[in-house]
Amino acid sequence: MDEKLTQAQDSPSSATTEPVATEKKPKKFLNSINHFRGIAIIFIVMAHCYRPAGWEIETFADKAWFNLMMNGTVFFVFISGFLFHHVFYHRWDYKKYMKSKTKFVFLPYLLLSLPWIVWHLTVGTEPAFHVLYADITAPAQAASWYVITGRTLTAYWYIPMGMMLFALSPWVMYLIKKQQVMYWALALLVVAILVHRPISNLNAIQSLVYFLPCYLLGVWGSAHRDKLFPFIDKYWLLMLVAAIALALIQAQFFGAGVLNKAPFEMTVPDLMLPQKLLLTLVILALLNKFEHISIAPLQKLAEVSFAIYFIHPWLTTPWWMIYDSPDLFGLAGKGNIFTTLIVTLVVVAISYMIALLIKKLMNKRSRYLIGW
Repeated sequence: MDEKLTQAQDSPSSATTEPVATEKKPKKFLNSINHFRGIAIIFIVMAHCYRPAGWEIETFADKAWFNLMMNGTVFFVFISGFLFHHVFYHRWDYKKYMKSKTKFVFLPYLLLSLPWIVWHLTVGTEPAFHVLYADITAPAQAASWYVITGRTLTAYWYIPMGMMLFALSPWVMYLIKKQQVMYWALALLVVAILVHRPISNLNAIQSLVYFLPCYLLGVWGSAHRDKLFPFIDKYWLLMLVAAIALALIQAQFFGAGVLNKAPFEMTVPDLMLPQKLLLTLVILALLNKFEHISIAPLQKLAEVSFAIYFIHPWLTTPWWMIYDSPDLFGLAGKGNIFTTLIVTLVVVAISYMIALLIKKLMNKRSRYLIGW
């Protein structure tokens, strides 16, 4: 196994964490996928920075840009599925795989959530989230609710869903061996477009239903890379136009952002999921054109991506939870996509430096705290 592949593409954000068995044949390190991981974490952070950047989504142009920006989690999940097949298919050990996930994904989630769970149960917002969303008052029950939903900090909802996704890996392996991945992916994609993401991202099962087809499409993409890459290289411009068209249609008729709803409530179809999947293929096609080039900033971001994921909500969430307003800099109404990008890069840079400091202080033990 290529050591570079293990270190750079074997991380929680790519559904991998550490070697779990002996691989039968070496896998090529993919610069394009690693670069994509760096881009994906920027989109993840950007979705949490538009409020402190003063961007109020009002005009049609704002809504269109916003629709293209939001739901970058699709990128993350697709990459995870791609690397699950690329790295693990030939060295599969479910027990060690889940043990690794528990140590380097779930444990950091618990440790970083704990201070905020205590805060929510003591001096937090009024009414507290567990009272507002679930009408729970018993402390132990409320603490369990925060762990199950990930409502402690913005973005932490991903971990409960992610752990269920990891637990489904034997089924995914079965689909790979039976060559049924694409059939299930397409069927579940139709379901996901109707189900949408859950209200306030509180329902991990609904989130799983929504993102599972993205994961399976990533798995299929790795298994059939010889077919996928020539196809997207030929049609990436057409797919880009289609993605932009979906963002414009949503802005005109359905509004801006992810249309969260209850799972069985019937409403308009979710256009953002197919839009983001199209953008996934576009970005992958463009990055594949530079497969022979190692882009240092994106490689660094990819390496620290999951640590940035864990750290950045500590910078973005308290602005509105503690101070009851995200507008600490007086930018309300003055922001746009560009101020959002600037704030995002600042938050990413600070998160990156914090991750480096923690890594230096804790060495390998930092993986138990920030996943890196």
